[in-house]
Amino acid sequence: MNWIEKAQHRFGREFDEFLLHSAKVLRIAQARPDGADRQRLRSLAGFYLDQPYAARPARFFSFPRNPPKAEIVEQRPFCDGTVRTYAFPSGYKVRNPAIREEYLREKENRKAYLVHWSHGDGKRNTILCSHGYSLGDPGQAQRMFRVHRLYDLGLDVALFITPFHWKRASSPLQRFSPPFPFRDPVLGLEGFGQAMYDLCSSFLLLEKMGASRIGLIGASLGGYLASLFASLTRKPDLVTLIVPFLDFKSLRVPAGPFSPVEKGDKAGAELQEEIEALWSIHSPFSHACKLPPERCLLIASTGDRLCPFEDVTRLYEHWGQPNHFFLRGGHALYFPRRGRGEAWYGFLKEHDFI
Repeated sequence: MNWIEKAQHRFGREFDEFLLHSAKVLRIAQARPDGADRQRLRSLAGFYLDQPYAARPARFFSFPRNPPKAEIVEQRPFCDGTVRTYAFPSGYKVRNPAIREEYLREKENRKAYLVHWSHGDGKRNTILCSHGYSLGDPGQAQRMFRVHRLYDLGLDVALFITPFHWKRASSPLQRFSPPFPFRDPVLGLEGFGQAMYDLCSSFLLLEKMGASRIGLIGASLGGYLASLFASLTRKPDLVTLIVPFLDFKSLRVPAGPFSPVEKGDKAGAELQEEIEALWSIHSPFSHACKLPPERCLLIASTGDRLCPFEDVTRLYEHWGQPNHFFLRGGHALYFPRRGRGEAWYGFLKEHDFI
């Protein structure tokens, strides 16, 4: 790298460090768990660890067979077509009976949403987008995924709303800081189960509406969902991960109030082992990708500190060295600025998607 490229790379990394420092400051006010909190978590975690999920993690997940009964809750013109928001009941059944009532208490999360930018003539190749943490607002996603550009290229575009995000959040505060997936490892595991179920429902709904081929793209947390989904089903025709989050053990901001473990805290260390066992059930590294490497694309930044690049290189090997494009800089600031888009559009063109 020349001096300009080195400066860009360092600037991107340092900006990530600023974001991480800000996130850590926000967590100072969080209460530390007492003995009752720890015992409750261990009791809840025991349900999953006593099942065969640790040895055969795919058995935890369930999928619908039929498309959901959806209703249009919002509609407005978009270019020469229409953008519609569909709502449908989440058919996911919480696995752990001890947490079922608590999980279902969040009534807004019982309903799933799919936003669809459509030309209205059916049989279009479609890109289904999976957004990042706290970024479920369709306006944000429309900018992030360059929906106008994709639409102009002849594609229909859809946005999957992650559990506890946007309209699935119970309050404005929850929209800003959703409890899924970082606040509680048990809620997180059930949330991933629900996300996979509802994401499959979204595929079935798009197929029912006439979508031809459906490609899946996920950014940051959405990359985690997309990588997990592509490891559990063969629904996507293509999958693209952009600066994906891939491993809870790599989080530099603690995942919930139960970590990090203080030195000499034996009970805390045992609890952390159980938490990591829960994480392994939904980890993309616990499953083999069901798509061939040539139908997968990884786009990442070599200096990413929020979603460490080291995890991307692990997934690159785990997935059999798929298509990839690695940029300079960090998670939010990367260089060249048009690199992500050029790599993605080239990938779509290579597979006759556009």
